[in-house]
Amino acid sequence: MDPVAAGGFAAASPTYARIRPAYARGAIGLVKESCPRDGHVVDLAAGTGILTGQVARAGLRVTAVEPLPSMVDHLRRALPAVPAVLATAESLPFTSAVADVITVGQGFHWFAADAALDEAARILRPGGFLALMWNVRDESVPWVAELTQLVESRTDGRPYSDHRELDWVDVVAGSGHFGEVRTESFANPVATTVTGVIDRVRSTSFVAVLDENRRAALLADVADLLAGHDELRGTFEYPHDTVVHLCPLRATA
Repeated sequence: MDPVAAGGFAAASPTYARIRPAYARGAIGLVKESCPRDGHVVDLAAGTGILTGQVARAGLRVTAVEPLPSMVDHLRRALPAVPAVLATAESLPFTSAVADVITVGQGFHWFAADAALDEAARILRPGGFLALMWNVRDESVPWVAELTQLVESRTDGRPYSDHRELDWVDVVAGSGHFGEVRTESFANPVATTVTGVIDRVRSTSFVAVLDENRRAALLADVADLLAGHDELRGTFEYPHDTVVHLCPLRATA
């Protein structure tokens, strides 16, 4: 694992479990319609079980895969009926052709893409799908754009590429394992408060690994930024979209 991901998410797992948003209902519906009745979903980089729980509550049989023990501990407490295994996406402890759908929520940007896509193709059954999913902040909103700029300028930066720098459809196509990718976007505004936004920043991996003084200074500056926007009072909307790339396994994969 990337050391920032390992250290940051291990340190921030209690906050992550409490503050990170769920995915839009439409996105979960897309997963459900892609999975046969009595099919099997494998949720990679399951974290504390946010997406895993939504998939399970939609009536699908799901197995969670997560490499960090602290995250798995939270997931097992929250979802005791869901099988959870410690593993990375690049080395999955499954025989071939065991999953009908693989989901990845807010995690694929951490993967070694080629190895992870090879493994996804290996464990998918014929006719299966890989669903890459992100909750994406709407940075056309001024305060959201200012927040992103502040956080990235006051840290060592994101140790990964995201949707602004990489076309995930091209990355998937480059593997040769998947057919034409269907991309859907679902509005997913998150009701929050100033404290909630600050905790969201606190749960970011590359913020969580900062030393205590740098992290405290950054969070104080985040509070000042939010205080400068009159619209951010009481409970307000943190604008997001859930973006899903639904990737069908090629018949010859």
